Amino acid sequence: MNSFPVSPLFVPASKLDWIQKAENSEADGLIIDLEDSVPEDEKNVAREALVDYLSSTEISKPFFIRVNPLTTPHGEKDIHVFKSTVKNFKGLIIPKIEDPAELTSLSEDIKVILLIETPIALENLSSLIQDKKVMGLALGGADLSAELGSDMSWDSLLMARSMIVMQASKRGLLTIDSPFMQINDEKLLAEESRKAKSIGFNSKFAIHPKQAKIIKERFLPTEEELEEAKKIIEAYSNSKGGAISVDGKMVDEPIVRLMKKRLWLSGIDLESE
Repeated sequence: MNSFPVSPLFVPASKLDWIQKAENSEADGLIIDLEDSVPEDEKNVAREALVDYLSSTEISKPFFIRVNPLTTPHGEKDIHVFKSTVKNFKGLIIPKIEDPAELTSLSEDIKVILLIETPIALENLSSLIQDKKVMGLALGGADLSAELGSDMSWDSLLMARSMIVMQASKRGLLTIDSPFMQINDEKLLAEESRKAKSIGFNSKFAIHPKQAKIIKERFLPTEEELEEAKKIIEAYSNSKGGAISVDGKMVDEPIVRLMKKRLWLSGIDLESE
């Protein structure tokens, strides 16, 4: 069963009372944030409070924890207090990463998503993805655009998005698109989500609960798309391989892999059916 959220919602670690509200929202996952949303002088308190919270409270949705950069004292402290055995905890999101050596201090049983936020990180993608702890890549558009001196428009960050999707595909990693900062512009959010999915992203960060529904509608397959995927997979499994035709469309192994991923992202595991 897929438990990777397509609309993970950021929740500041300094506002743990927001977690229950986030669980009741349309978001299908949470990102508890120790980095940008927590003031410097509150980071130690927020970390300790989050550890206490997780030891006594079960979060009902899949969640990640965005730690501070691993090159900082706060980041070093963050990575040593969260255990992979906590229910529904899927891993850490590592911001500002540029060098694969940064990952050596992490426990081998922790999975991570790398937040790509600098030109150097983009340049080093092929080496960053080699670490077995890496389960995904995400675009940090705000920081990257600041580094580049660009705006955050789709066209400005298209090359970065394409590089992330291409490198992730080499190892079958999951991908999360950058958040859309204009909270009240639902039309543009829907359009950017559609574009992100079309080039290969699996999900998109949400920074407000009302964004989650729109993101899910654009990323999750429709009923028609699910039925198409099941039909193609069944037809191919009953064939001798190679290329076949299904409803007038050519189908071969790459198309079948795409259809299986479509089902997986919707929480459908064919092997268990």
